[in-house]
Amino acid sequence: MAHAGRTHALEDVRAAISRGEARLWPGAASALVAAVETDPGGRRLLIWLAGGDREELEDDILPAVEAWGRETGCRRAMIIGRGGWERALKSKGYAPLARIIAKEL
Repeated sequence: MAHAGRTHALEDVRAAISRGEARLWPGAASALVAAVETDPGGRRLLIWLAGGDREELEDDILPAVEAWGRETGCRRAMIIGRGGWERALKSKGYAPLARIIAKEL
């Protein structure tokens, strides 16, 4: 969670999942947390926590999460993560849309 900007504690994530605001996608050696957001342009799938075995995340979990996003009417999947994800997922159709930078105040 430190790599996700320390925006949530583990209990916050658990609470969001239990309220149905986010969904946990566990694998054998990895896990991913995603949420559906709505903006004026429609629905989008936001993947904001992922960790564990990268191959399992890319080849098994991510396709299932994307399918769920399509089924729930999302027009786009967005990933908030470190630069390594951008490089790793380029071959799977992901491209930079914007950069998120932050400064602690």
